Amino acid sequence: MRIANDNFYHLIESKIADLHQIPVNGFVQEPGYSQVKNRAALILALEYVLDAHRKKYATYWNPLTGRAALHHLLLQKYKWPLKEIRSLDLQDSIFLLQEELALDALPEEAKESINFFAGGTRPNTHFPEIREEEWDSTLSSRTPLKRRTPDF
Repeated sequence: MRIANDNFYHLIESKIADLHQIPVNGFVQEPGYSQVKNRAALILALEYVLDAHRKKYATYWNPLTGRAALHHLLLQKYKWPLKEIRSLDLQDSIFLLQEELALDALPEEAKESINFFAGGTRPNTHFPEIREEEWDSTLSSRTPLKRRTPDF
């Protein structure tokens, strides 16, 4: 089983837990604990979708780091003016990517990672809105999404 880098997931989870002031270690309470896990799983899914998009479209001159990958993906999908795409907030952007973020549409590695890290949470327990601060669009440029496989 190949799963995401533990540190990558835990950085996402910690950021969300801190923003919502919900403990995820020690004494935890529901529904907050599941809300954090489910939001972290959504952000992890977004990172996998953007990682696949970068692999397909990034160039040496434009590696599509940060929000640029999200904007390029939406541009490719909808062909809207870039100014409109750049004005979208995170909640609207995720709404527009529902097809790509469906669990069945994700790569097998993403499904395994989500099940590994957030598998025991209740799927219908989520925060009502997606906050901009929940996604650190620069995380993938600082921390590898995937575990490095050892060279044998």
